[in-house]
Amino acid sequence: MPVSAKLAGYLKIIPVLLVWPAQVLLAQTHMELTPSLSIQGQYDDNIYLDPSNEQSDYLAMVRPGWTFSLVSRHTHLDLAYNPTFVRYNKEKNNNTTRHSGTLTFGQDISRHFHLDLSDTYTKSEEPLEETEGIEGARNSRNTYQRNAGYAGLQLLFGPGNTLTAGYRHEYLENKDDTVDDGNTQTPFADLMVHLNEKNAVALNYEYTKANFSRETGVAEDDYVGHAIGCTYIYNFTRHASGNAGYVLTTREFDGSSEDYRVHHGSIGFEEMFSPTLSASMSVGYFVVDNEESGNDDGYSYDALISKQFAHGHIDIGGEGGWDESYLEAESRGFSKYWSVNTAIEYRFLEPLTGYASGSYRHDKDESDQKWETMRARCGLRWDFLQWYALSVEYTYAERDDDVDTEDYRDNSVSLFFTAARLFRW
Repeated sequence: MPVSAKLAGYLKIIPVLLVWPAQVLLAQTHMELTPSLSIQGQYDDNIYLDPSNEQSDYLAMVRPGWTFSLVSRHTHLDLAYNPTFVRYNKEKNNNTTRHSGTLTFGQDISRHFHLDLSDTYTKSEEPLEETEGIEGARNSRNTYQRNAGYAGLQLLFGPGNTLTAGYRHEYLENKDDTVDDGNTQTPFADLMVHLNEKNAVALNYEYTKANFSRETGVAEDDYVGHAIGCTYIYNFTRHASGNAGYVLTTREFDGSSEDYRVHHGSIGFEEMFSPTLSASMSVGYFVVDNEESGNDDGYSYDALISKQFAHGHIDIGGEGGWDESYLEAESRGFSKYWSVNTAIEYRFLEPLTGYASGSYRHDKDESDQKWETMRARCGLRWDFLQWYALSVEYTYAERDDDVDTEDYRDNSVSLFFTAARLFRW
């Protein structure tokens, strides 16, 4: 996407933020501003995620930034921006400036209408993306840009009843001309109706149009898709509910890629046992209806247990079923997977906090190629003099693939000094 087109897209947001209703300016408003500065030193033993020729390097990073929040009776605005100046000790041609920015805006237009806008932008050279749901890896330090935008208008008509219409847009642009650039456009509509205190029904529809291109080689096929779903919800108590749902997802490709439909049914249950303990669980079954080859099927699940205690919290969960990876550095298409994950944080002393997380995921694509992905992270953070913190962190990432050239193992250790101060008015 040309730079001018991106700039035009960002400029469209400005009038929305400037032309607020007069009530926003007259109502009581609370604002928070947090400027920050982070200095990081990192050792990475495999900066290119190479399966055999591992190359290490030391990185120095300086990350100034700020977050801003505005809250009034009818408005909520959150802004954040963090550039990161990155310098490599050996591979100096990788020196770059990363960018990370977010915008979240909510506005009560009237008694029955609410507007939501959000945007997330990332520019980086890191081969493992931090974006949730992105599993693909890169074998270079070429920069890439990813942006995800959302706009939704919600109508409230009765207690808990909502009709939401909106639009999501995501694009990926890579400096590496052998990796696909792409974008997806997704208009959608969601309807939630409470029939009574116990029973509710949710209807969902979205249309997706995806386009891909690259300067060298052949890009993945463009496609259009539909997803339509219906969910029945039953509230056993104020703190416990069950649900049963069905979703039909279709993909129709422009080129030789095979079209398919996925029929997916599931049932679930969630309960908040206490203010500090909650759990949710769903299980399902899906059938993949391929246009030409034989059909496939599998089971799905999604589980999470969250527990808070006096000095920390722990989450244990997992999910599995079917997935798609198209708008990524590695376009692997449709796959079946299962995974488990956990995260814990604990305050040992008033200024000392420790944290750790780990995940395991197993995938199999349509050609029966399998791969396993392991991630782990742990660290300690020492807060001192109210506005400062020192941290040490270790991260681990590994993939074991049927294709040996897709394997990698990476270890990194980082030291952080952070300063941040909150201003309120």
